[in-house]
Amino acid sequence: DYFFFSSRRRHTRCREVSWARRCVQETGYQRRVHGDYQLIHNMEAKFGEKEYAAAVKEMEEKVAKFPDFPKKGVLFYDLFSLLYDSHLRDLVIKTFMYVIQKNFTGKYDVIGGLEARGLMLGFHLAELLHMPFVPLRKPGKLPGECVKTTFTKEYGSDAFEVQKHMIKPGTRVLIIDDLLATGGSMAACDALIEMCGGTVAGYVVIFYLSTLHGEKKLKHPTEMKSIIDVKAVSYTHLR
Repeated sequence: DYFFFSSRRRHTRCREVSWARRCVQETGYQRRVHGDYQLIHNMEAKFGEKEYAAAVKEMEEKVAKFPDFPKKGVLFYDLFSLLYDSHLRDLVIKTFMYVIQKNFTGKYDVIGGLEARGLMLGFHLAELLHMPFVPLRKPGKLPGECVKTTFTKEYGSDAFEVQKHMIKPGTRVLIIDDLLATGGSMAACDALIEMCGGTVAGYVVIFYLSTLHGEKKLKHPTEMKSIIDVKAVSYTHLR
């Protein structure tokens, strides 16, 4: 079979599947358009440190911000405002891919997506990286035998579940979510994965509320990587 890789100005056709996959890994990520795989940027272009910094700056400037939502004193950064715009959505995925490939290449076996936004992001990243995907969900949403962990939040308790067969002993899990605030949800995932016999390889989020120091609750705080540092005064109700 032929693989067609399209950019704005050129089309490259390659016969070798292994070579095609290597091209994708080296030059970026792919998107299905009209049945073909299309590279978002030119195959010869590299998304390096300079491009990453520019993308982060643009996302910081253009993300929609809502004061006093969901309660007074909170400045809410709306991830969906980035996902709505095709260009900004591409930047979200590119920056995630950059952080993962720079910090975690060869260090994880599966990608875990934390409900709810982490499910969307994690699934897409797992597809592009050709990695297994594990959903980490709220109770009652997954069939079969599940492992459950409960944790305390500022306003009560919450819980996460994972299907037991998806995380085997020794499995290294890279956790994806949109936000790290107080660290309660991520810390719960640490416990959940360890209950299954797995280990946490790291955590990648787009928004990091650095003033809350949520990474201190994590099992591996130095392996927490983020894209946008949000300077916030009051986000204590968030996870």
